[in-house]
Amino acid sequence: MSNTRQKQPKSEPQYRHSTMPGFLISIYLMLMFGFFPFFLTNQYANARTDKYILYMVLSSVMILAVVIASLMDYFEEKRIHKATLRFMPLSPADISFLCFYGFAAISTMVSDYSKSAFLGLIQNEYGLNVGGRNNGLLLLTVYLLVYLAITRRYVFKEYVLAIYLVFSSVVALLAIVNYFFLDFLGIYSGYLDIWDLFKGEQGKPNVILDFGSTLGNKNLISSFMCLFLPVAVMCFVLFEKRYMRILSGIAICFAYCGLLCADSTSGILGLCVILAVMMIFSARSYTTLKRYFLAMLILFGSGKLLRLFSFFMGDRSKGFEFIQNFLIYSRKIYLVIALFAILFLLMQVFEKKLMPRYPKKAIIIALITLTACAILGAIGAVIYYSFINPEAELSDNLNRLLRFNERWGTHRGYYWIHSMEQYRDMSFVHKLFGTGPDTAYKVMEPFFPEMTTLFGETSTDCVHNEFLNYLITQGALGLLSYLALLGTVTVRAIRRVKENPLLLIFLSAVICYAVQSVVNLYQPITTPLFFIFLSITEALNRQTKIKTSPL
Repeated sequence: MSNTRQKQPKSEPQYRHSTMPGFLISIYLMLMFGFFPFFLTNQYANARTDKYILYMVLSSVMILAVVIASLMDYFEEKRIHKATLRFMPLSPADISFLCFYGFAAISTMVSDYSKSAFLGLIQNEYGLNVGGRNNGLLLLTVYLLVYLAITRRYVFKEYVLAIYLVFSSVVALLAIVNYFFLDFLGIYSGYLDIWDLFKGEQGKPNVILDFGSTLGNKNLISSFMCLFLPVAVMCFVLFEKRYMRILSGIAICFAYCGLLCADSTSGILGLCVILAVMMIFSARSYTTLKRYFLAMLILFGSGKLLRLFSFFMGDRSKGFEFIQNFLIYSRKIYLVIALFAILFLLMQVFEKKLMPRYPKKAIIIALITLTACAILGAIGAVIYYSFINPEAELSDNLNRLLRFNERWGTHRGYYWIHSMEQYRDMSFVHKLFGTGPDTAYKVMEPFFPEMTTLFGETSTDCVHNEFLNYLITQGALGLLSYLALLGTVTVRAIRRVKENPLLLIFLSAVICYAVQSVVNLYQPITTPLFFIFLSITEALNRQTKIKTSPL
């Protein structure tokens, strides 16, 4: 995107201050993007706790440092200009986040498990942690403070985004090689030694099959890639600088292959939606749509590079689900690759003739219509085969996708159905405010004996759907305020994209994470990164006085 002068929209008040708070936030983001994903103290044994503690420490230090730097700014301005203390007005997103946090606080106070709701940990009678993922009120407090710091004082720096692309590519690379039983860091061997010491052989094979990279469970790897992939694609589409285009092109390869090797349905759900959303975003100009087709050529082509790697590894991998297997091994994908190659070449060769006649609005409307029809069609198919004609014959793979029952989605259907039954039977107060942040373990506890019989799983501390999880633990008000937060940030970003295309990079990550979270879980490993991207998106929403494009 060229550095041409942009139209300056009506803006929210901006206040003069030093660059120190923004610099401190940039350091924080570099640590979160470059160090946080790799931090482990005892292989996978303490992965969640390790990253939770690191996030709390890094965030607390950043918040304190930004507050001190901001106060120094204020006193310096007061000394020179007799400035008065002024606060930036609350945006709709700010109000939504404050409501979300306020309802979480009330939920904690009315909870029957207030201590657990505050810490996000469930303990048994012996004081051992048996449930919860640290997503209590304490962690939500830090999310809010980080959001306020970033939205008020962050200044975008290109090198921070470059660091994110580089280090996230390494995370993806580790996920790929781990999936083919290569363990260069010795994480598996060290973790299995711990497993042997404390748990013997029970569940040991699942450690190898379900864990990878430096993140842990495959659902977490999938969640990470659903943030990484859209950032890589949109950087490739939007940036003019050659080094960023090359860097993001390489990142697309690693992100897509890492997503496939996560081998999680949540990642495929996120992929399907975000590819459509990014195409709509890219259709805003002829040049960006052309680059999107090239990005898709790289993306699907990298799947075939993964196939080549699999060939050299003797196809010895952990095994792929049928969609991932199709995307990697099917020859039909060459048709998809050829399609995007032809589209790109046609737009490249006939650019001078086609660009002046490019019907932007018509194409965007057509893409939105097709995407809406596809989503409605998928929902309609699930409704038809689940409730209207549940006896219709389907292949095993389609039956797993389209027929919703208790065994649907690695028995996510069981969690969803019974969690809603529990919500239905809650008191009016708990319907409004839930049982307390991160107390889904207590909600699902009555079903543990049946789960053991049906699935061999003795317990669960989430329902594997972030929105349902918020509903039962933080109530209808908590869920509605969370949806309002996502909605207001998204709408504001879409309205301001013309003035600042950079918004599309971070907004794409927010949307992709939100989509995959329909079948995934929140935790202190990838969810903090999601809130960071959400905060950056809102920060850019507020910074509407843009004289030149930042790309």
